[in-house]
Amino acid sequence: MAWSATFAPDAGSVRRARAWLDDALVESGVAAAIRDDALLVAGELAGNAVRHARTEFTVSACVERETLRIEVFDRDTRPPALLGLDDDSTSGRGLHLVAAVADDWGWHTADDDAGVSGKVVWAALRTDQPTPTA
Repeated sequence: MAWSATFAPDAGSVRRARAWLDDALVESGVAAAIRDDALLVAGELAGNAVRHARTEFTVSACVERETLRIEVFDRDTRPPALLGLDDDSTSGRGLHLVAAVADDWGWHTADDDAGVSGKVVWAALRTDQPTPTA
């Protein structure tokens, strides 16, 4: 199963992207714990696209076998930066959160369907994780 949607470069789009992805994942039967992690990842990647690329962005998700892959394409070819953090940092935690939650993540340059250059930042989450017990 695969889904894709494009959003405007505004802060409200991050919320809309998360809601859109949640609806798709609920309909596909992805477990709630995996959805929570997926929404955190999608929100951070979409937020970075809005803050740094300042272009429209496309969120894509694909469930294959035991993996949920989330991708965010924006029209900025600059690589994402995993910043060093200290106790006084007020931003720069997004990719650290993605790295902590995802089983794998990365980025690559890409062209959209119209041939516009940009980048894809992606994260992969296992969907076969055991359910936590109380």
